[in-house]
Amino acid sequence: MAENDNKSESGGVPTGAEEVKQEAAKAEEQAGDALKSKAEAIVQNPLEAGADALASAARTAGSVAEAVGGESPVIADYLKSVGETLDQFSSDLREKSVSELLQTAIGFSRSQPVLMIAGAAIVGFALSRVVKAGLAAPPETSPPEIPKEGEF
Repeated sequence: MAENDNKSESGGVPTGAEEVKQEAAKAEEQAGDALKSKAEAIVQNPLEAGADALASAARTAGSVAEAVGGESPVIADYLKSVGETLDQFSSDLREKSVSELLQTAIGFSRSQPVLMIAGAAIVGFALSRVVKAGLAAPPETSPPEIPKEGEF
């Protein structure tokens, strides 16, 4: 009887090579799960900071809306709407997982591709300005040490 590459002579029991493949698949799955949880933990802190900043911007929009409400009700309504949207987005950042946020972003980009392209252009422009400002800044140099009396 000739032995099959994947099965032993006993009819369907995995051989050593098949067991190694199964163990490798399990290890790959465990490593993927560990990396996913680590990535979510790394992303969580900036998300909290972003959520706080959005909540602050929402409060500011609400305050400005109240201040201009008597003079310009159309602008006040618009600012209230913006504030509510920012507040909702802030809540989403706090309550949803990273994968849920990614799915939401993908759905939004499919429904509003022009806005996504415009947003990407604005972010790219802002990042280029930050990089240029960082490159243009003169290097910090410390003043030369002045020797104390008796040190030469």
